[in-house]
Amino acid sequence: MIFIKVYPRIILELIWGCVMFVTEKTKSFLWVNVGNPDHDDFERLQTEYKIDEDTISDILDPDEQPRFEVEDDYKVIIVRFPIINREIDTLWHTEPLSIIYSSNRVITVCRKRCDLLDKIRPDEKLSREEFVLNIIYYIAESYLRSLKELNKRVLASKKVLQERVRKKELMALLEVENSYTLYMAGLKGNVAVLDKLEKVRGFVKTEEAQELTEDARIELSQGIEVVTSYSKMLKSIKETFESIINMDSNTYINRLTMWNIILVVPTVIVGYYGMNTKLPFADNDQTATAIFVLIMILLVGFALFSFIRRRVV
Repeated sequence: MIFIKVYPRIILELIWGCVMFVTEKTKSFLWVNVGNPDHDDFERLQTEYKIDEDTISDILDPDEQPRFEVEDDYKVIIVRFPIINREIDTLWHTEPLSIIYSSNRVITVCRKRCDLLDKIRPDEKLSREEFVLNIIYYIAESYLRSLKELNKRVLASKKVLQERVRKKELMALLEVENSYTLYMAGLKGNVAVLDKLEKVRGFVKTEEAQELTEDARIELSQGIEVVTSYSKMLKSIKETFESIINMDSNTYINRLTMWNIILVVPTVIVGYYGMNTKLPFADNDQTATAIFVLIMILLVGFALFSFIRRRVV
């Protein structure tokens, strides 16, 4: 679905065939926002806005990495933003956002619905370069918000694991770790794109653009630092619970080994008395009872020993 917005001269929204025009006298650039596009949307980008097929194929690639390219009639900026997608294994991951801009328009294209673009409202004083930098800044902010939510999930899983080690919570920590990896790659890629934009002649030419660039860089750097610290904390939590699991496993193995040793003794005794050979006390009617009592004393004694030792430790 294509949303066409001209700020501030014309606002044109095409939603389910309903077109609304709001006309102002002030002139500015055209913003075309394409969210969750279909085949007709891509056909329109090719025919009406002259976007070549290679660029569109890059837009369709969910694994496209952040980069900046200069074409004949336009420039392409691809950045990655955090998103929640329940259709894949990793719930919290990143999606590419393509920003195609020329002398009089900015086109944003995303395979999924990019909600953060709804928060951007450029005014008449905002240039297209400042508008692009504003998008990158909002993306950097969204990383920090998503990281806070991920950290809440880590702390919740940690609280549950402190009471009882469960596979579900360990898998949740693994999923968060995968999300941290994707976030780190997206943040570093966006920083590299921002570095390239600063080197483009005339892109960061106003004081407002310089401030937006600096703010976006600060937010992205802070995001990288947060991911690094959260990853270290998550690694420490995982190693701690892995050690606990190993200790519990060794304890259970030791207990089973001791019970096995104890049960071997009565098994051997009963086995001997089951043979057709003459053994001491074999003719005594109380022999079986004595053996049974002896076995029960050994089992109860070991059980009491294990219980007292566990209480002391």
